[in-house]
Amino acid sequence: MPDSTAILSAAADAARKAGAHIRAHCGTDIQVNEAHHHDLKIQLDVDTQQLLEHAILSRFPGHAILGEEGGEGSGGADGEWILDPIDGTVNLAYGIPHFCVSIAYREGGTVQAGVVYDPMRDELFTAARGLGAFCNGRPIRASRRDRLEEGILALGFSKSAESVEKCLELYQYYARRARKLRAMGSAALDMAYIAAGRLDAYIEQGIKIWDIAAGQVLLEEAGGKVELTPRAEPHHFHIKAWNGCMDLPIT
Repeated sequence: MPDSTAILSAAADAARKAGAHIRAHCGTDIQVNEAHHHDLKIQLDVDTQQLLEHAILSRFPGHAILGEEGGEGSGGADGEWILDPIDGTVNLAYGIPHFCVSIAYREGGTVQAGVVYDPMRDELFTAARGLGAFCNGRPIRASRRDRLEEGILALGFSKSAESVEKCLELYQYYARRARKLRAMGSAALDMAYIAAGRLDAYIEQGIKIWDIAAGQVLLEEAGGKVELTPRAEPHHFHIKAWNGCMDLPIT
C-alpha cells in the first residue's frame, strides 16, 4: 500500500478541488440528466467525478476507480478508489446545503483510508487505518452515549418499496424511544457526524458502497462500529453504523 499520508493528501486535495467546483455551480441552473421517483442524476455529478478521477489518476496512474458515475483506470492489484462525487445530490438540486464529496481508498478488500468533504461548511473529515479520525486536522471521537433515549439517530430512505416499508417500521420504533430522528439525505455525512459525536447511529437498507466506504473507516477510526450486510445487487448493502455503545434492538 502507498504511504497513508500520500493517500490522504491526494484524497484531500481532490476533495477540495471538487468542493470548489461544486460551490461554483451552486445557485446556477442544474442540468438534470435523469429524474426518478426518489432520485435525480445531474450533470454536475458526472463533471465532478471526472475532476476527481483526473486528480487521483494523475498521482496514482496504476489504480482503479469505482464510482457512482462509473469507473476508470487499471483493474490491477495496485489499489482502488471509491468515489461519490456528490453524496446528497437531491439536497444540492433543491438548494439544501447538506451534501459532500466522498473518497475512499481500498486495498486487499479493505477500505484503508477515507475523506469526506462538506464544501458548504468547509469541513474535511479524514481517516486512515491505525491513524485515527480528524475534522480539519483535529481529532474526533464517536460519542459514548449508551442510552437510546439520549440518542439522535439518522435513518436513510432507500428507493425500493420494500426498503421504504422497512424504514417506516424503524421510524415508528425509534421515534418512540430515541431523543430525535433525522433523515438528512447524505449517508457519508451521517457517518462523519457519528464519528464526530454529533449523531449516535445511522441505519439504511440498500445503500451503495460509494455512499459509505469513506464513512466506514472514519467511524471505525473514531471508535464507532459499522455492520454491512450484502444485498443481491452488486455494491449494495444494508448498513448499521453507530457509536459502538448504544443498543439498537432492531435494524
